[in-house]
Amino acid sequence: MIQLSHVSKSFGNGKNAVEDLSLEIADGEIMVLLGTSGCGKTTTLRMINRLLEPSTGQIFVNGKNIKDLPATDLRKGIGYVLQYHGLFPHYTVMENISTVPELLGWDKEKTQSRCNALMEKLKLPPATFASEYPAALSGGQQQRVGLARALAADPPVLLMDEPFGALDPLTRTTVRKEFKSLDELHTKTVVLVTHDIEEAVELGDRICLMNEGRIQQLGTPAALLFQPANDFVRNFFDGQRLHLELSTLKIKDIWASLPDTRLPQAHQVLTAEDTCWNALSALSTQDIVISWNNEVKAITGDGIMNGLHAFKKQ
Repeated sequence: MIQLSHVSKSFGNGKNAVEDLSLEIADGEIMVLLGTSGCGKTTTLRMINRLLEPSTGQIFVNGKNIKDLPATDLRKGIGYVLQYHGLFPHYTVMENISTVPELLGWDKEKTQSRCNALMEKLKLPPATFASEYPAALSGGQQQRVGLARALAADPPVLLMDEPFGALDPLTRTTVRKEFKSLDELHTKTVVLVTHDIEEAVELGDRICLMNEGRIQQLGTPAALLFQPANDFVRNFFDGQRLHLELSTLKIKDIWASLPDTRLPQAHQVLTAEDTCWNALSALSTQDIVISWNNEVKAITGDGIMNGLHAFKKQ
């Protein structure tokens, strides 16, 4: 667990980069710090592993006040992923990934087993990539190596600063999905910084939306979209609102609004846990029915949009 209590940070220019921020991040949670450039999200992240020191306030990691810990000891339990991978150019992929386990004194067999497992999970087959150097890899492959390196020693905390921001849109989407599917995440406290709204909604269990160093709203993606705390929050999402709302809502959330229409040629290719956006995408090629709670309903475009409007009126 990570706790920030009344944390502020000033760089001496008369204005705080972070202002009286209090935040609690649970074990196993992905917390996204979202906002425009200069809002304080990266400053907040860097204070958690003492790359920056708070001007006021306290930060606790797993119940320990970080100012009472040597920075080197603190960072042994924290993985750190940068926007630009930060790989050692003269190390092979395997050498890069194994850096932290070796520094911690892991034996060679344990280190290699762990690194091989992570490489497989991140679509980097060891037989193909272990002996390659970073310069021979694509941007997406380099970022996968950076992620594997951060996870290699199995740290309880993972900090990620715009981890997918340097990738092209297609690669970014692919690597995000691979990251989200990692079983490693279930036992880690993750803090992820991004200015990408879609990324925040897709990955975050909760989102901390910041502006001018202050939290504007803290909650689930659905809470920020459907129950905005103020005009700033409402306006922040407006440019992508329809897509984001459909990507957040699941079929089960609008079940009562769906018609009981029977479609003899329809296919059951989705479940009630799928998003409305996925359902609309699937409808472009086939008719769909979904079974849930002992009911079978047809999924139609009109039904989804009517369900969305009904949900927003609740």
